[in-house]
Amino acid sequence: MSLSVTIRNIFLVGILSISCLAAYAQNGSKGMRLNRNVLIKKLTEADSSLVFKQDTDISLLPNFVATDANGSRAQLIGKPDELAIVKWTYVFTADEKVNLAELQKLAWFANTLGDQEGLDWFFAQLAELGKDYKKPLLEIKMFDSKSKGEISYSPKEKVLTMTFTPW
Repeated sequence: MSLSVTIRNIFLVGILSISCLAAYAQNGSKGMRLNRNVLIKKLTEADSSLVFKQDTDISLLPNFVATDANGSRAQLIGKPDELAIVKWTYVFTADEKVNLAELQKLAWFANTLGDQEGLDWFFAQLAELGKDYKKPLLEIKMFDSKSKGEISYSPKEKVLTMTFTPW
């Protein structure tokens, strides 16, 4: 199975699992209005192999990092109710089932942090990636939810990264 088949499969399976994993938003904060503890709880409920640990602070902000059983890395930087950066990094493998599972997690991230607009944007970028997975990808989008999303793909390293920051 090729990477493009995996990308098509994410459309079918991902939508079903995304709707049941909502995260709690806070009003009036300077960050992305997303509660870090609730996001960590939802992520670990969805994938029990994720164990978040506080890492070295970045720019005096708390930095929580987890790596799942498939090598994906989630990183949450910021105060509990004022996340400054939410990042997910995945390195594609030869195992298409693993790739599909990790793409589903990225779809959940896009939906949680960018709502339906984020999910649509993510699927559009996957479609572009499916056309030519040997071509680098870098797309940035501003969302109504006051966050900025960035998707990048490096074909040399086969690394797909999704990052959200406030704007």
